[in-house]
Amino acid sequence: MSKLVLFPGQGAQYGTMAKDLYENSDKARELLDKIFNAIDFDLKSIMFSEDDERLNETQYTQPALFAHSLAVLAATDIQGDYLIGHSLGELPALVHAGVISLEDGIKAVVKRGELMSQADTGAMAAIIGMDKDKLVALCEELSSDTEKVAPANINAPDQIVVSGDKDKVEAFTSVAKEHGARRAMPLKVSGAFHSYLMDDAKVLFREFVESIEFNNAVIPVIQNVSAKAETDASTIKENLIEQITSPVRFVECVETAVELGVTESIEVGPKKVQSGLVRKISKEISTRNIDTFEQVEGFINE
Repeated sequence: MSKLVLFPGQGAQYGTMAKDLYENSDKARELLDKIFNAIDFDLKSIMFSEDDERLNETQYTQPALFAHSLAVLAATDIQGDYLIGHSLGELPALVHAGVISLEDGIKAVVKRGELMSQADTGAMAAIIGMDKDKLVALCEELSSDTEKVAPANINAPDQIVVSGDKDKVEAFTSVAKEHGARRAMPLKVSGAFHSYLMDDAKVLFREFVESIEFNNAVIPVIQNVSAKAETDASTIKENLIEQITSPVRFVECVETAVELGVTESIEVGPKKVQSGLVRKISKEISTRNIDTFEQVEGFINE
């Protein structure tokens, strides 16, 4: 019986996130203050406000989610046998696994958010209820040598996000229902994440990452790019860089966890999006989310 710790990705943020943890947990407050003091914008105000619109901007969203997940871990001392982070969630996972230091993790998530927010080109859409093979085939049919659309987040058997050039994504959504989709919804994002349009961001992120020390993981991380439990520092580093343009293979990551004997998952951070996806992928893993101080207390007092 193994335990999986899940780290949520962009879209899980909400106003006042982690505020109650900050006010009620000394360990969470100490961790959050370290992060807030290391960043040159007021992340604390952005996270703790009820209606600060900046929270939904990529360069602020990513550090906010990073901070919230690690605050939950500081308050609970959860360890886990395996880790999965969804997209940016891989960065707090790497901090927790001892691959990179907290200080370098903060720098990396800020840089990643900045670079991805600056790549303001392309579009994304969530496709519900479409067979994966049919979706991939339609992407290939609509793509050309100069403009493309492709799977970006393979979140669940019936939920896949496509990403690419705006015209191609719009073309995909306009015909998706004819190919079996129940719904096709454009997403409000600043760019075509996890697509070839992030190539420039990946190049710059690679240059930045070269300044960070990577260690072998003390807890295996099932990475988005490989869908394998990785511990080797150099492999983890390369996968983290490639993730910016590669699809998030979340379904395969969870299937890998099942193969490794995982029977329990705990999502640390805002909402419970990943837990819901896990339930769609496998009935063999129980799910739980720890977000608020009340949930932290419940976990500690068990």
